Amino acid sequence: MPVPRKYPESVVVVGAGVTGLSTAFHLVEKGVERVTVIDKGRVGGGSSLQSGGIITMLMATQTEVRARAIALDIFERFSNILDGYHFHQVGCLNLFTEKVFAAGADLREMWRRNGGQFDIIRGSEISERFPDLRSADNEFGILDHRSGFSEPLHYVSALKAKLVDMGVEIRENETVNGFEIRDDAVREVTTTSGSILSDAVVCAVNAWTNHVLADAGFQIPYKNFVHERFVTKPFQNPPRLPAVNDHILNGYVRPTDDNRLLVGTSVDHQAYEMRGRDFDVSELDPHPEALPFIKGNLINRTALLEGAEWDYHTVGLISLAHDVKPVIGPVPGVNGLYVGAHFHSGGFAYNPVSGLLLAEHVVDGGTRIDTEMYSPARFGSIDTDAFLSTPIMHSEMGVTRH
Repeated sequence: MPVPRKYPESVVVVGAGVTGLSTAFHLVEKGVERVTVIDKGRVGGGSSLQSGGIITMLMATQTEVRARAIALDIFERFSNILDGYHFHQVGCLNLFTEKVFAAGADLREMWRRNGGQFDIIRGSEISERFPDLRSADNEFGILDHRSGFSEPLHYVSALKAKLVDMGVEIRENETVNGFEIRDDAVREVTTTSGSILSDAVVCAVNAWTNHVLADAGFQIPYKNFVHERFVTKPFQNPPRLPAVNDHILNGYVRPTDDNRLLVGTSVDHQAYEMRGRDFDVSELDPHPEALPFIKGNLINRTALLEGAEWDYHTVGLISLAHDVKPVIGPVPGVNGLYVGAHFHSGGFAYNPVSGLLLAEHVVDGGTRIDTEMYSPARFGSIDTDAFLSTPIMHSEMGVTRH
């Protein structure tokens, strides 16, 4: 006779970025009575507020496409229930060379089978549809209609306010020092303010994951890389383009909700070695080649950048697991401990569904879609210590955009 599953009454979420906030939201919706979110800094103060905020569902595998489709469902819902947040569903244009496009017929068929809604546009058609974009005759665009962008500051602020209304306790400027593990299960979280009894713990600190999980005896083979976004001063008229993932010129560009352009770089950084769990993103230095790279490359995509004045730019970390896939699920060997991290540059696009999947793992013991490829247990054959100690460039791991 099966043993009835004991549902958690109390869950602690470590990390108040977009994944942690989303996880807290879904835990409450699934009936968890006490949800506490803890962060060593401010809500969104890691890399969440530095995000480009672009969303697309046209990913490389069926699991990722299905996950992103759920994320879009939730973004649409959040746009209706979060005060001060709007999902800008302007579409996401993914640009490819003719050679890459020709090799992707099977991929496009997989997108269609899994609900992808997109148009294929070529060469001058791209500029005709979006007058502020330049395109060559041998370039192909795939316009993902359901996708678009969000403004991270509005999203984080609105989701935080919603969680407070839902009764979630959010504890800022409080560092998690470790976990009390007894009988192979997490029992308490110890912080600078004391201990918290908990039935389950979700680690959603992304770039900081191994520093937080060290006491649990579990490490993930991942690398962190510096990533930058530049924002122009406002234009007189709204830019006439959607969110753009430019796989040809190695960057991305999108409008903002106040008539600016946000652009992101793919300058080839070496992995960034974080000094410890007390690291803060304010310590990151801009890459001297980042803005010249933008001017040299993406100015060929939109003439708006030729005379643009730059207003500000942000610097954060993106985090890549060994196989450049997200890590979502239970930590092997420690009951009640879960992790959601390492989304490359797609953490913002993933966060509604990653939080949902983590809540399903915690409450239901399984998820609505097959998430084996995201399992933290998948690295058993990897020499994690060797990988963590080996210098590596971003280009050596591959680029997955949003």
